[in-house]
Amino acid sequence: MVMVSVIIPSHNNRSTLKKAVLSVLEQTYQGFEIIIIDNGTEIPFSKKDLMKDIADLSQKDYSEQDSKVILYQCSEGLGAAAARNKGIEMAKGEYIAFLDADDYWATDKLDKQLKVMEKFLVNGEKPLICFTGREIIDPDGNDTNRFVGCSKVVDYKKLLKTNQINCSSVMMRIETARKYLFPDIEGFHEDYAVWLTILKEGGFAAGINRPLLYYRRSPKSKSGNKFNSAIMTYRVYKYMDIGLPKRIACFISYAINGIKKTYG
Repeated sequence: MVMVSVIIPSHNNRSTLKKAVLSVLEQTYQGFEIIIIDNGTEIPFSKKDLMKDIADLSQKDYSEQDSKVILYQCSEGLGAAAARNKGIEMAKGEYIAFLDADDYWATDKLDKQLKVMEKFLVNGEKPLICFTGREIIDPDGNDTNRFVGCSKVVDYKKLLKTNQINCSSVMMRIETARKYLFPDIEGFHEDYAVWLTILKEGGFAAGINRPLLYYRRSPKSKSGNKFNSAIMTYRVYKYMDIGLPKRIACFISYAINGIKKTYG
């Protein structure tokens, strides 16, 4: 059984972190480790505290899986990019999967993604990235009955038009993750920059058009403020060294697709 290293950055997210971790513990595929990078949390907590939170939430004792959970605590906030990079450094798995502390997964997510990573071929090649569709939940965790789907195959040109790849849905091989670390740049969609950098060299990302991710939309998040998100997307295009005319065309495409996603 191959191991998947699930990396969860967390900063003052204990109230939602327990649901995120529980959704991994409940996966139908059990070959995983969970690496939580606790990012300068104001009120520190132990792994014992977290496992108790999970037991209270689920009404089930997960102590037999305690060894699968690794809690790495930083006294100072690293930021999401550096926290994910730290998790990649610590990972022992053959695959990496990312999950933000305020999101959670459907129980068969890892199972389905591993099958795609191993068996789905385009021109004889396996995908470099596997991602999924997502169900939108509100800040309190309530379902909004909004599903954001995805394409089956995404290459560099398609990804430039709109970022379909949500970080909390991503799986990739460990060698890919270590080759393409997250750029630690403020005011920037570092995950979008990583996916573009990977696909720019060729290959493709495979999408599973099912709501295997439950994504919490919050006004405080990077993507919650549409104006700020647009600025950060434009900065990604500059980071990718895209010429001005093409950059403007990509940005217009991004804006149109953003409106479609927001208003269905």
